[in-house]
Amino acid sequence: MQAENISYLNQQLLTLKSSYLEQPFPSLERRLELLNHLLTRLVESQQAFVVAADKDFNGRTDFDSQIGDILPTINGLKYQIKHLATWLRPDKRHSGIAMWPSKVWVQQVPKGVVGIIAPWNYPIQLALLPVFTALSAGNRVMLKLSEFTPHVNQEIKMLLADIKEHCVVVEGDHTIAAEFSSLTFDHLFFTGATDIGRKVMQSAANNLVPVTLELGGKSPVIVADDANIEHCATSILLGKLTNAGQICVAPDYVLVTKKNKNALIDALKKLYTSHYPSGKDDKKLSSIISEKQYARLHETLHDAQEKGAVVWPDIQHGESTVANEKAPFRMGLYLITNPTQDMIALQNEIFGPILPIIEVESVGSALQYVELSQRPLASYVFTQSKTLQDKVSQSLRTGTLAINETILQVTIEDSPFGGVGHSGMGQYHGKEGFLTFSHGKSVLASDKVARVRTSLLLKQSKLLLDPLKALFLK
Repeated sequence: MQAENISYLNQQLLTLKSSYLEQPFPSLERRLELLNHLLTRLVESQQAFVVAADKDFNGRTDFDSQIGDILPTINGLKYQIKHLATWLRPDKRHSGIAMWPSKVWVQQVPKGVVGIIAPWNYPIQLALLPVFTALSAGNRVMLKLSEFTPHVNQEIKMLLADIKEHCVVVEGDHTIAAEFSSLTFDHLFFTGATDIGRKVMQSAANNLVPVTLELGGKSPVIVADDANIEHCATSILLGKLTNAGQICVAPDYVLVTKKNKNALIDALKKLYTSHYPSGKDDKKLSSIISEKQYARLHETLHDAQEKGAVVWPDIQHGESTVANEKAPFRMGLYLITNPTQDMIALQNEIFGPILPIIEVESVGSALQYVELSQRPLASYVFTQSKTLQDKVSQSLRTGTLAINETILQVTIEDSPFGGVGHSGMGQYHGKEGFLTFSHGKSVLASDKVARVRTSLLLKQSKLLLDPLKALFLK
């Protein structure tokens, strides 16, 4: 159902809050029953989701929908089902001598009603995986879907149709999203662009609603002198052309040493033309989602060329900015060499199959470049040096890091995913996702033996004070 105004949204929120209060701590058995039901429905709906995504993108490969969207969602849900019992166990803590014989533990409890705002680029995974995680933590969920993926939205609504007491689905444009983010949720989870993330956080702050922001940014690739260029080029193409580069962790630009610059460019061109012989019309490439995004990407290319960069292939004789009627927003790989900082390509997240390549004097210069930029969601380093790998792992401020790979780090179910600074705050995936949507409630429990201690504390008795001073101040 299309949300029309703030009163409708509030009504749905109140209904979910009432449902939560009826069962504020669902049993493990009840949660597993719900999650297994959703798993069965999702597995049964795979092909319908593939068809729906293909329609929304005006051409999306089965690979991008299955490998990038559906399978990670299924695997993530299976992982939660497998580990949920362990995550729910109380975490025993030490009460200390002063509080003996009382017991202390931390119990992970649901936060209440969680609001989730999903993006369009991976409309299955980035909507459903947060929903499943919030449900595994015992919450109720209100899900706002992107208006740019109406066919996938219909499949999601059907998938969740019989659990409305647990999850309500909302559709609508950016005005509905703005109203949605101003609701009094117990937690708000947003995936999307950084500039929108700022607005979401501002809206949530008015109600002191805690937020998790999964944003984006410019994810760098650093290519050292000792990198395997063939593998490096293969990995970069995988990360840049999967889903037509419409991935928040896609390689955004390359920092390559002078020694390897030409070899890398040659390898990228050779691999691209051999793996995608039909260019933008190759069946292994997905389309750009909309005319707006398509035009934005071509503006990025023209801006770079007009300001002196070398663009390959030549956009004057390559792809037209005029959309094809059968596949309106097709776009292949573009390399931008000799880019400068005044170009759009180096200022904004590209989110498409365009790759600027920047020559640097050394890996040290590359690391400094990244550190002086806004914190990226992902960083990629290609080197065989264990010393350099350790240095980057320990010191580079980035949300995630992959060494001699691109984008594959986000597929690991047991590894947390999230940004830092400009690229977001908070994490999900694996146990970290469960903890994001839970409150770690500390519990102190005393029996009748502890009554003497309480009585002595009330009296401010030296019988208690002197031993404590001797114990802690010795």
